[in-house]
Amino acid sequence: MAEYRLKPVLKTVKQSFYLEDENGNKVYEANMTKFSLLGASPYDFINHVTNKTEVHKVGKTITAEEGGGMIASLAKSSWFKFDGQKIWDYLHDLGIRIDTGIQGGKLGMSYNVTLKGQPLAAIATSTPKGKAIVTMGNYLDVTCEEKDLDMAFLVAFSIAKTEQLFYN
Repeated sequence: MAEYRLKPVLKTVKQSFYLEDENGNKVYEANMTKFSLLGASPYDFINHVTNKTEVHKVGKTITAEEGGGMIASLAKSSWFKFDGQKIWDYLHDLGIRIDTGIQGGKLGMSYNVTLKGQPLAAIATSTPKGKAIVTMGNYLDVTCEEKDLDMAFLVAFSIAKTEQLFYN
């Protein structure tokens, strides 16, 4: 198993994320190639290990709160469309399941990801260097096999791009 960190690129209107290895090398990235104000935007999903690029349409994030107060924060439903389908439905149809928990001893969330019942990745919220507070979802530590980078990246990208805390 290898350890990676998912980071956002924050200083641009074209939202993107990248996954780097322990040495700071980009191993995977998703770059918005054209900003669309109303509809889905095209993204290049680039696996630098296999030198494979796929283009996908990624919609705007939609978040709905249920209830009020602190309960609303925990009961958020947040998603975006991925190639025309809600991302959580898309991943579920592939056999992805995400077991969510609270990180022991740290302020943050952990996600154990399986594919058709087999372990795929462990993902956890992470604190950016120089920051004392966790930016929920934007920085993620990802542990997976190199062969599982495509699917592990898509799950981590989805968690980072949405505001939902629990995915069970």
